[in-house]
Parts: sequence; C-alpha cells; structure tokens
Amino acid sequence: MIPYDRDHDPPAPVLPVTVAGLVRQRRREIVPALLDTGSDVTAIPARLAVPLQLYPIGRLRLEDVEASTTPVLTYAAHLTVANLVIPRLEVVLTGLDFAVIGRDVLNRLYLLLNGPEQTFDVGTTAFVMAQASDLTAHWPD
Repeated sequence: MIPYDRDHDPPAPVLPVTVAGLVRQRRREIVPALLDTGSDVTAIPARLAVPLQLYPIGRLRLEDVEASTTPVLTYAAHLTVANLVIPRLEVVLTGLDFAVIGRDVLNRLYLLLNGPEQTFDVGTTAFVMAQASDLTAHWPD
C-alpha cells in the first residue's frame, strides 16, 4: 500500500504521473498528481503547456462546487499513471503545482483507498480480495 501524501490537508492519495505532448513525446515532465474522485476531468499544471508544446484542441465549461461555470480551453496530452499509458487525453490546465487526476482517468484503473490507515493502492488489474470466510476467521467472537 502507498501512504497518503501528508503535504495535503487532510492527507490525500498522490501518485507521480508523466505528462508529454503529442508532437514531441520525448519532452516530458513527471509531476505529483492528486487522485480526485470528485473531478470529472484531469488537470495538469499550466506551467507545462509551453515546454511540452501543448496546443488547445477544444473548449469546456468547468463547474465548481457552487455551480459557477468557467469556460476553459482543453489540451491534448500523453499521460502515464500507474502503468496505464493514455496516448491522447483531453486535459485542462490548472494553476496548481500538481496535476489532478479525475474520473476520466480513474475509471480506467482499480483504486483501493484505506482511509483509516491513510494508504491506497492503484493498478491496471483487479485486486485479489480475501474470501469472506478468511476475514471472519480473524475476527473475535
């Protein structure tokens, strides 16, 4: 299990992700990424747009928790997270120093959050779960 990142308050699941442009994939950046099940789309730091030569490909209206909408440009990026390679993902830019991985990517992964122990696991294949009979054998009567 991977420990939550304590730089966030409260601590949160964070993984390194590799971001590259579609034109020059040899130029890439590895950035920390917050796994955010409440986000519809993935966002990457705006500071990556110029060095990775990311170009706008569309528009999107982002809605915040107060139902306010903001029009933003979308960009095509090559993303690698937890051994999952996404050759073309539509992302938005953020002013944060880290990426935010939304459900557009998380829905392609298996994610196991252990909140009480502040650990998580992520992968491209299903986790093997213990049988219910195995679990009850360890529980006190």
